[in-house]
Amino acid sequence: MATASFVETLRATLMAELERLRDEVRKIADGLSDQQLWQKPVQPGNSVGHLILHLTGNLNHFVGGQIGKTGYVRDREREFTETSPPSRQHLMQQLDAAVATFRSVVGTLTEDQLTSAHPEQRFGTVLKALVQILSHFALHRGQMSYIARLVVAT
Repeated sequence: MATASFVETLRATLMAELERLRDEVRKIADGLSDQQLWQKPVQPGNSVGHLILHLTGNLNHFVGGQIGKTGYVRDREREFTETSPPSRQHLMQQLDAAVATFRSVVGTLTEDQLTSAHPEQRFGTVLKALVQILSHFALHRGQMSYIARLVVAT
């Protein structure tokens, strides 16, 4: 049995790490023009904007919808194929809202909830799912850095 302070530290660490990664994504996006934000430097491939849509959908689905019961309905395919992309401002507001949902849901999880089964069986526990979700976010953040360098160079 973990102490209450350990559970609080764990939740705070998860939230802080996601916010750090989100801030890095914001910095990458800020360095791009609107055209570069949606440019796919290789085919098949992704743009920074599409990856932001994807990370937003991922957080809203696995954390908001499945753990927090927000009712979010995901259209994963559209995250990668959106042909009428939202404005930069709306895109970033949606990402911020997904991060806020993560904070809201994770900030209230008890030890029992963290160690319970995630609705998506492949994740195992809720805690394991949260770690994998952060790893997934970090992976795509790294891809964005590479994509940004490619589109700026062209």
